[in-house]
Amino acid sequence: MSVIIPTFNRASIVSRAIESALSQTYGNIEVVVVDDGSSDDTRSVVEAFGGHVRYFYQENAGVTAARNAAIRHARGEFLAFLDSDDAWAPWKLESQVAALRRFPEAGVVWSDMTALDRAGNVVGNHYLRVMYTAHSRVNIERAMREVETLGKLSSAVPNAVASAPVRIGDLFSEILLGNLLHTSTVLVRRAWVENIGGFDPSFVRAGEDYEFYVRLCSVGPVVFIDAPSTYYCVGAPDQLTRPSMTLEIARNNLRTISKWLPHSAPHLTIPRKQIRSLWADSYGWLGQAELDAGNRLAAARGLVLSLFFGPRLDRRSGLLVLCAMPNAVAALLRTIRTKLVTLAG
Repeated sequence: MSVIIPTFNRASIVSRAIESALSQTYGNIEVVVVDDGSSDDTRSVVEAFGGHVRYFYQENAGVTAARNAAIRHARGEFLAFLDSDDAWAPWKLESQVAALRRFPEAGVVWSDMTALDRAGNVVGNHYLRVMYTAHSRVNIERAMREVETLGKLSSAVPNAVASAPVRIGDLFSEILLGNLLHTSTVLVRRAWVENIGGFDPSFVRAGEDYEFYVRLCSVGPVVFIDAPSTYYCVGAPDQLTRPSMTLEIARNNLRTISKWLPHSAPHLTIPRKQIRSLWADSYGWLGQAELDAGNRLAAARGLVLSLFFGPRLDRRSGLLVLCAMPNAVAALLRTIRTKLVTLAG
C-alpha cells in the first residue's frame, strides 16, 4: 500500500497528513511525499519521520506532475491519495482495502468526508454531496447497489459508522454529469492507474482529478463507502479549489466533457435531455467565470453556447448583456451582483 502526498510550501501542516497515514489500522504502508518545489522547511519536516516516509523533491510543476512522480516512485499494489492539508480517520485504508479484496472486479473505492475550518472546527459531517454538486444530478442509491455494511468489511470502524452502506456499480455514465469523488478519499488499484496512464499532465493545477476519475470509471465498477473517512480542510488561501481557480476549473471541466461525451454518447445510460442540460450548465459556468475574469468575448461565446443547449430566460441572459456593455458599466454591475449574492448567502 502506497500513500501519495503531494505538497508545496506546507511545512506547517504536512505532518498532520503524514501522521494520519502512519496511524492507520492497516499496517503495510509506505508514505511517498513529493515536494513540488517548496521554499519553506518542508524537507526537514518530512525527513524527520525517518524511514517511515520516502521524500522526493522536484522543481515546481504543479499537483498533477507531483502525483504522477509519486506514482512512479510508489511500490504498493494499492495507491491512496492524500492532500497535504487533509487527514484520515484511522480505519480508512483498512476498510477500503477490504472493499477491493471483497470485490475484485472493482478498481476504485472512495468515501464521504468531514469538512473542517482552519481552526479544526467541523463545518460539515457529510460534505461530499455539498462540495460536489453533481450529486444533486446523480442518485447514488439508484446507480450503485448496496452490497455490504462498513462494519462487516472491517472491525476497526467505530460503531457510529458501522452500519453505513457500501455500494458498487458502473458509474461511467453518471460521472460525466460531474465529479462525484474527492481525491483524498480515494484508494485505487495500481494496475488500473497504470492502465489509464496516471493523471493527464496537461491539466496542470486544477480539474485533473475529474478527468482522472472519468477515465478510471471507464475501466469498470467502483465502490462507494457512504461514511466520512477523511477530514477535508476548507478556507485555506492556497487551496486549489479557492475562488481564484474557478476559471481554470471551469475550463478543464469543459475540456473533460468535450473529450468524453461525443464519443461515449451511444453507450451512455443517461437521457439525451440530461446531456443537453450538462452542456448548458458547463458552458454557462465557463461563461460566468470568463466574465468574472474580464474576458468578455470568451464569456459571450460560452453564454451563447449555454443558451443554445438550454434555451430559456435566466441569469445567463443578463450575463450576456453585461458582455456587450462598456467596461466600467460592466465592472460596476458585476460588483453589485457579487455583493447581492454575498448578502443572499
